[in-house]
Amino acid sequence: MTETELLQLLARGEDSRHQFKRDATNADSLAAELAALANSGGGCVLLGVADDGSVLGLDAAAVRRLNQLLSNAASQHVRPPLSPVSHNVLTA
Repeated sequence: MTETELLQLLARGEDSRHQFKRDATNADSLAAELAALANSGGGCVLLGVADDGSVLGLDAAAVRRLNQLLSNAASQHVRPPLSPVSHNVLTA
């Protein structure tokens, strides 16, 4: 996903297939969000984004932590396990 594609997606706002999250710290909560998206045909959780679609961003440590949390939530807190794909988008 390019920065332009991300900004276009954010401009459309949240819907049943796109959820914005400032941060995630709880694997069970993230797993519930992933399961809901998977059960409805797929979608995206955009981390580092406020509810209004503004980009808050994440530092490198947060990206590493969130990628690990995402992996753990999808594989250990959802049955059957999910295999999410993550993308890190650098914005100006």
